[in-house]
This record gives sequence, structure tokens and C-alpha cells, in this order.
Amino acid sequence: MELVVETKNLTKVYEGKVVAVDNVDLKVPKGVIAGLIGHNGAGKTTLISMLVGLTLPTKGSGKVLGYDIIKESLKIRRKVGLLPEGFGFYDHMTAHQNLLYLAELNGIKREEAERKVVEVLKIVGLEEQKDLKVKAFSRGMKQRLGIAQALLKDPQLLILDEPTVGIDPEGAIGFKMLMKRLVSEGKTIILSTHLLHELGDVCDYIILMKQGKILTQGFLKDLQKEYEERKGYVYEIKARRNAEKLSEELRKIGEVELKNGKIVLKCEKDSTEEINSVFKKIDGLVLEEFRVIEPSLENLFLYYYYER
Repeated sequence: MELVVETKNLTKVYEGKVVAVDNVDLKVPKGVIAGLIGHNGAGKTTLISMLVGLTLPTKGSGKVLGYDIIKESLKIRRKVGLLPEGFGFYDHMTAHQNLLYLAELNGIKREEAERKVVEVLKIVGLEEQKDLKVKAFSRGMKQRLGIAQALLKDPQLLILDEPTVGIDPEGAIGFKMLMKRLVSEGKTIILSTHLLHELGDVCDYIILMKQGKILTQGFLKDLQKEYEERKGYVYEIKARRNAEKLSEELRKIGEVELKNGKIVLKCEKDSTEEINSVFKKIDGLVLEEFRVIEPSLENLFLYYYYER
């Protein structure tokens, strides 16, 4: 598995007392949308700052895109697109003017900068608003403009800190679609957030952080499987005819609850084969739905934060 980010015992202590990041061993595979998730104050922003060379670690080491975060931070910043929380633009300037200014600050020559600005505005869906002054932009439009500036260098890795704060539901949907498209084009994305309900369904790799430590990290499917093995499996079943008989038989396998005309079955272990056997032995059963209810990101968050 190729990693774009890897750290070892990465630590940041402020004023000799406040431990913001505590011995973090972070691994981010190439080609994922990684959710760096935790409450405000969990250490997410400090961790990001160390990854891109804006803050020096107190101890530990790390590599981003193969470059050392201490010795080669300039090379990292050339290849990483960063949207810090609260990133601002000049309100009296247009979207095009802001991006052109930022491109030139990043050392992109004028002719190339003009081309890149047009390109990134199109990617984020702001090409028609390019001559509109930023003071007229909504919060969602400003966030898209922020992503546009992060894309100016055509980065291999995008790091976005709290990218959906204050965005309306329509803007959040558009943001998720954009993230999926960028990953499909070969980029890796790290989304730092405390808003599980807004970003959970777009992330396929999860990093849970609490009080400066990483509680767990891994592909969402793997974490869901671990959760089920420890907490049990949940199935949802809907049937016509002989539903009462079905409920009676399923109670021999696990805990049965009726919700909205459906049977919800909770089992301590994977009981798919046993459930299928029950289906086969009930005459006249018409099965309309049978599925495993996968643990949500909220389930995982609560489990790793408060139970494990």
C-alpha cells in the first residue's frame, strides 16, 4: 500500500506544557478521501500544520509525498494544496483577481497563472462568477474559491481544514461531488472536520483523533467490520405473508424488533447463513428486502471515543 503521509511519534508541545499532538503514527494511503475527525481542540489543525511545515514538531518524524516534513517542507508545500480553516480573500477584488494574485505569490508565471486560474475556477464551478467581487460571494462560494486556490499548484495531495463549516445543504452536496471527482482524477484528500453528518458519507478512510492522540485509523469498511465483530450485526428484513412466523423463527437467532413494517434483527455474530436457512423453511414466505445495516460513522465515533 503506497502512503502519501506517514509519521512516527509525531509530537507537538506548546510552552513545555500543552501537548497538542501526542506521539502520532499517522498513515494515509494514496487515492483516498481521508476524514481526520475529532472535536475542536483534538489537535487536528496542529497536526496539519506540522505536515506542511508551518509548525515544527517537538519530536518525532514524518514524510509527506516522500519528503521529510522538517528538512523538505518547501518541497511539500509546492505539491500540497492547503485550505486552512478561515482562509480569507480580498473582498474588493474579483474571484479571478484573487486567484491570479495567489498564483503569482506561489511563483507561477503570469501566462501560466492565467491558464491555471481559468482551469481551477471551472473545476469548482465558479467560472461564471469569475468577475464577481468576493464580497458578494456566499459562504459556500467562498469555500469553493478556497478549494480553487488549493488546486492552483495541481497538487497530488489536498488538505482541507473544516471545509464545510457554514455551508448550506446544497453547497455541501456540491462539495462532496467535487471531492469524489478529484479523487477519481488521481488526487488524495484529507478532510479535517468535527462535522460527522456532513462529511462522513464521502470518506473511505477514517482517522479518529482525541486529545492529541489517534484513537484508530483505517479504511471505513475495515473499521465497520471490527465494530460488528465486537458489537454485533444488525439486519433489516421485510416480508409479505407469514411475517409473524418469520419473526418467531428469527427470535431463536437474535433480538427482534419491529420498525416501520420491517423486522430489525440484532445478532452477536454474523448470522447470514442461519437467516437464509430460516427463509427457506417458511412456506409461502415472500421476501421483499434483506440487508445488513452497516455501522455508521457516528456509531464508530461513539464506540472509539467512549467505549473502547
